[in-house]
Amino acid sequence: MYWKELTTGIYPWDMHDEGIESILDNLQEHAGNNAAYMLAIMHHEKRPLHDNYYHHNPVRKRYLAEDSRSYFKIHPESYKHSRIKPLPSDREFLKDVDWLDKFTTALRKRGMGPGAEISHTPLDSVRGAGEFADCIQRDIYGNPPAHGYFTNQQLCWTSPDARAYMCAIATDLVTHYDIDMIQTCSFLTNQGQLQLHPFLGVTLGGCFCANCEREARKAGLDWDLIRSTVRHYADIMKRATLQANEDWHLLNRGNSSAVMFLIEHPELYDWLTFRCQSITRYFKELSEAIHAANSKVDFRFNTCWPEAEFIGQNLKEIGKYVDSIRIMDYAEQTGDEEKVLNKGKWLSNVRRQVGEEKVIIDSIAPRAKATPDLIRKGIRTVALGGADGLAYGFYDGATIQRLKAIREGMDECEIQLRYYSSRG
Repeated sequence: MYWKELTTGIYPWDMHDEGIESILDNLQEHAGNNAAYMLAIMHHEKRPLHDNYYHHNPVRKRYLAEDSRSYFKIHPESYKHSRIKPLPSDREFLKDVDWLDKFTTALRKRGMGPGAEISHTPLDSVRGAGEFADCIQRDIYGNPPAHGYFTNQQLCWTSPDARAYMCAIATDLVTHYDIDMIQTCSFLTNQGQLQLHPFLGVTLGGCFCANCEREARKAGLDWDLIRSTVRHYADIMKRATLQANEDWHLLNRGNSSAVMFLIEHPELYDWLTFRCQSITRYFKELSEAIHAANSKVDFRFNTCWPEAEFIGQNLKEIGKYVDSIRIMDYAEQTGDEEKVLNKGKWLSNVRRQVGEEKVIIDSIAPRAKATPDLIRKGIRTVALGGADGLAYGFYDGATIQRLKAIREGMDECEIQLRYYSSRG
């Protein structure tokens, strides 16, 4: 069995602490990587994410990442058509260093394939709540949909300014850096609160901003009816009034399906479809910008959430504009063998949507509750399911034993790596 690549993400602070050569030694010797990518823009997050402390960092026990800072040299000419500009690092040990250049140079010397990722939040929360608040998603009540400390960072991809910003970042990266792959995993449309109701919880999500209203009306949608219906069910989800509270109890005594609600309210279907069309247009514009600047680079979408219909993600359409798909299935970290053995379902769903020829890089998580046995089983599951490669999340949370389990799992499946371009 042949795979395109074995890759993982590397953070600039890990490069500072461990040294890029030491990191690459571990990747190649223990796991067998032939590729890796660097987080060029990283969201606000504690690392390692699911372990209390680092396993092999000689400098610090843990790290709290800055909020959406850039770890590459920002080229101003790339942003002349973008109202929003990226922010560089403020940390003394990280700023004024072109970490992406160091990363790509080190990988090329070893014959490895380098990539770069624009992570979940390209815009920081301070500017998202202030200067660029008009670019952020709004729920039916006019507020940014709830998403923890990412609430004010959920860009609306119907916003021309948001799209121009992402296109500018991507163009900067593929123009000025020797990378084979650029990956995005930005938040799409907020899915609402599905824990309240498996379908109607979506009414608490986005987006009802002025950009969405303008585009929806231009497309001929009855925006007023959509707003009225969504507000009705959002109030029920929030139990906002005495009547809404009674409707909530009635709803929960029944078991009507999502299809029934769509039959009753075709405008809900129109709304969900509009969200998908808006997201697809974003990917189309981003793909065109990337490939106009660099026709050879692999544009990869990291699909992070299986509830695709609730976030505007229609891979059947998005797949036309991306070169490869990464599936962020980290079941191993739960320690639940049943979840690991069911990884093939998500993979099969994506394969059905994008077709047999599209490159799919599936994932495992060698961290948290993952054991070597679960790692090997996860690899076997996605290998037999038809994945074209593997990414693991992430090096910073993996013990050496778990890295070795990756190589062992691939050997057991007789997988050979054969690096090639997803662009043909």
